[in-house]
Amino acid sequence: MMDDGNRRRTGSLQCERNGVWTMRVSIAGRAYSRTTGTKDRARAETELARFVAAIECEHARDTAPGALLKEWSRYDDSAEAVRLSPKLRANRYRAWRYFSMWMKSAHPDVGDAHAVTRQMAEEYLDFFGDGRSAMTFNLCICHLRGIFRVLLGNDGEESNPWNWVTPKVSDSRPRRELSADEVRRIVATAAGEGGEWLRLIALGVYTGLRLGDCCRLRWESVNIAHGVIQLVPQKTRRYAGGRIVTIPIHEQLMTSLVMTPPQNRSGFVLPGIAQQYDTARWRISKGLDRIFDGAGIVKSVLYEGRNRLTPSATFHSLRHSFVSFAANAGVPLVVVQAIVGHTSTAMTRHYYHANEAALRRAVNAIPAFGLDGSMVSSGAYSAESLGGGTDSGGHMPSLARRLVRVNRLFKSSLITAEEHADIRARILSQA
Repeated sequence: MMDDGNRRRTGSLQCERNGVWTMRVSIAGRAYSRTTGTKDRARAETELARFVAAIECEHARDTAPGALLKEWSRYDDSAEAVRLSPKLRANRYRAWRYFSMWMKSAHPDVGDAHAVTRQMAEEYLDFFGDGRSAMTFNLCICHLRGIFRVLLGNDGEESNPWNWVTPKVSDSRPRRELSADEVRRIVATAAGEGGEWLRLIALGVYTGLRLGDCCRLRWESVNIAHGVIQLVPQKTRRYAGGRIVTIPIHEQLMTSLVMTPPQNRSGFVLPGIAQQYDTARWRISKGLDRIFDGAGIVKSVLYEGRNRLTPSATFHSLRHSFVSFAANAGVPLVVVQAIVGHTSTAMTRHYYHANEAALRRAVNAIPAFGLDGSMVSSGAYSAESLGGGTDSGGHMPSLARRLVRVNRLFKSSLITAEEHADIRARILSQA
């Protein structure tokens, strides 16, 4: 039970559309909500009691911070804290605040880090770790161990109570790959959403890029004439120079990209989504949830021992599917890794010139998904598809047909004069 002034609250349960119970608690004018991750009412009530207990730790009748919370200022002024990124420092403060509020409730007489014992640490982890994943549990230990190492000074290694607790064995659940039929349904649903959503999904399906890279892809990284995308993924940008990945453009993706007039090919490929990604990322999540739900994709599952649903199928699943489609088609794994950026940092901007044929075969292995939900022929776009590639029957198009195809794209303003001249020269050089 919670005491909020003269009112006592126990929280409430609400059944969502999917049958899963959601916990709602309101105290001191602040509302809290969390899913129970279960459809069983009895288990949901048990989870609600735990949730209420956790909220009570943060909102005791005496709203003054616990004595242990004041120790944070000593850590925050340390040389180690200064070196932390703002995000990591905020996560450490959150872990320390949660622990100090629990200490205020369980051991109110403790106000100094030196007085925290190994038994207290184990008691807290029994409270904190119930129903949480091993990753969350172990991160909590790491944060508190690092803070105590600074607060305890020279005696930190021997007296640090978090050095002796046992972490959980990893139970991480990676995003699953999507089948060709599931991807087909997602593409068809995205086509109905309109706007930039279809192009966002197409980038995920046909490039294997992560969500952030797709949302913030710039036209400077897209080479229409050569039919490739070259960029340094955000995840590797912080390393020494990063590593450039080269991705041949699939024919279905090229169909979408060339719809943008050449004079408008500057800045972000998805300007609206790029803005939302930087300012209101939750809108991107909501939009993708809408597409996945419309396609009938089960996005989350409840694993045994967890107190909430675990994401199973997300936008990142398209990256898993990209790798699987290519690998199952017999493309060497080292080639697939080169495309998705999992190789060494020795990769250079000129890598694709020596291996473009292998890279293109990998992208050709990705099925092409029509906007009406049908499966169409696969194949990456390239200058050779206009100036030296094969037609749908596997035969080399005639010189005249290739020239006509290029001229048609130029007259439709789908390629620039420079791209037209470059592709035309390549066609004539093969005559």
